[in-house]
Amino acid sequence: MARDPAVHEEAEAYGIDISLIRANLRLTPTERLRRHDKALNMQKKLRVAMEKKRG
Repeated sequence: MARDPAVHEEAEAYGIDISLIRANLRLTPTERLRRHDKALNMQKKLRVAMEKKRG
């Protein structure tokens, strides 16, 4: 797969952090799923805390 520098520059100019994409692609699918689950669990805890605070 050829890398087109113009596409990467355009994505970065748009605000996409290419380094994060590359870092994620270095992970195995299992590692990516674990990170996803961890982030999802944190989001759920934050939502519960927010709802508890609002009453």
